Amino acid sequence: MSIRNTMPSSHTKNPVPASQKHHSKARFTAIAAASLLGAACLLASSALAGNGGGVGTGGGGNGGGDSSGGNHAYVFPLPTRHSYGDGFGAGRDHQGQDVFAKCGSKLVAVRSGRVQTVDFQSSAGNYIVIDGNNTGIDTAYMHLKKKAIPREGARVRQGEKIGEVGDTGNASGCHLHFEKWTSPGYYEGGKASRSVTKALKSWDKYS
Repeated sequence: MSIRNTMPSSHTKNPVPASQKHHSKARFTAIAAASLLGAACLLASSALAGNGGGVGTGGGGNGGGDSSGGNHAYVFPLPTRHSYGDGFGAGRDHQGQDVFAKCGSKLVAVRSGRVQTVDFQSSAGNYIVIDGNNTGIDTAYMHLKKKAIPREGARVRQGEKIGEVGDTGNASGCHLHFEKWTSPGYYEGGKASRSVTKALKSWDKYS
């Protein structure tokens, strides 16, 4: 028995007219094209959503806000393994918080601002003071390994490298001595903040 003789009669009778075949093919092509267009739109929407809802690198530069800390006003200055040493007071005239880290570890600006001072002092060693954007609050970083990277008057961005951990000046072991000064600023009528340790530890949690 041949295969053709066993085929149901519905496959041999009333064939689809050529014109109907043409219309069906055109309709299938249109549906496929619409599906592909919809998939492309969906992929584009997903890409934009993953990019923060817009095109670009975000942050708005130095004019609007700080880029490296997300929505945070400050970031931790030592993005590496570290431990805490003496805090404010410490039974002596200690106006900041010591944070120990490996010599040469990267130091970053806790907030965008303008470099107010880059200098060397017998106790502080190599140090830099940054005037925070729109705050009147100054932050000081001391015992740097070498002279700070940015120069006086330069603008720095939050999270930007400003130097490296060292032990210059009156320092026992490589560490950052960090100070936070109230408005109007560092030796300009402000005062060293007694809550500097609390501030650093809060930034440390999310940085």
